[in-house]
Amino acid sequence: MPKVDFIMHQGVRILVLDVSHTKNIDENIAAFNAGRELAMKEPLKSVRLLTDVTQAHYTAEGVDVMKEFSKATTPYIKSSAVLGVSGIKRIIVQSIIKLTGRHIEIFGDREKALDWLAGQL
Repeated sequence: MPKVDFIMHQGVRILVLDVSHTKNIDENIAAFNAGRELAMKEPLKSVRLLTDVTQAHYTAEGVDVMKEFSKATTPYIKSSAVLGVSGIKRIIVQSIIKLTGRHIEIFGDREKALDWLAGQL
């Protein structure tokens, strides 16, 4: 089941969009839509975002939703990290980076990603 919520890490508020290990595309799409709503309620350039797509299933529609999420939230994002990117997912992330012009740091370890996000000034 996807999870979308703010957490505290090292005293810093981080939005976690976790669709890891999910097979239900509709739930993943709903999670990205919920994440967009949360991010867009925050001040511009204030959101630290961790997206976990580890072993998440996706479709062309899901990729389109991720791209729309990224475009819509870019003005609100201070820093962005992603987990679970390998194979074709790396190409998807690269296309999102090109589309948004946003820097997205790729991590293999959740704790390192959270530490990096917390350290972004």
